[in-house]
Amino acid sequence: MITFSFTVARPSMIVKAEGSLSSGITVLTGSSGSGKSTVIKCIAGLVKPTTGIIRCDEQTWVDRDQNIWVPAQHRQVGYMPQGNIVFPHLSVEHNITYSKRGTPDMCETLLMRLDLEKYRKTKAGNLSGGEQQRVALGRALYSKPTILLLDEPLSALDWNLRKQVQEDLISIIREWDVPCVWVTHDESEAKTVGDGHWTCEEGKIIVVK
Repeated sequence: MITFSFTVARPSMIVKAEGSLSSGITVLTGSSGSGKSTVIKCIAGLVKPTTGIIRCDEQTWVDRDQNIWVPAQHRQVGYMPQGNIVFPHLSVEHNITYSKRGTPDMCETLLMRLDLEKYRKTKAGNLSGGEQQRVALGRALYSKPTILLLDEPLSALDWNLRKQVQEDLISIIREWDVPCVWVTHDESEAKTVGDGHWTCEEGKIIVVK
């Protein structure tokens, strides 16, 4: 279980986040600049909170009062930022298996589920934006994360492919029982994806359901 209570001082606002994640998909919505990405970057270890605590089960990742800070590479978090973050010179297969944490069977499952099997040996830099986004999704899942943080994971996909990848991604997350925060600005996506729904308003997380 991930538990957190922290603040981040930004020039325009104070981002305040408090909650817990143990299973299922929690959708995080909110207007641009409301603090959504800041929240998940803090959990991922890419932004240091100004105050507060973040814990994963019995391990403390962050405790500002005790000066505890576990860096991102030691948190085993599957994080997919906005945009298409791939290693362009590596094949699709090598991109997905980059973390070395998964198994050959996991790689095969992801290649099939994300419709990337035919691109296995293709350099990721030669793929379209939508295909690269699917590679980034596969790499995040292959890392066997304790939590999966997805920042607008379907934004580069066309409507038909978005629906299919969404269904496959939800199925994989549920099958592997990985707690997930799924950031989106698409309200229709929020209604169909999540088990829970948070919204970020002026830097503060509000539980919708």
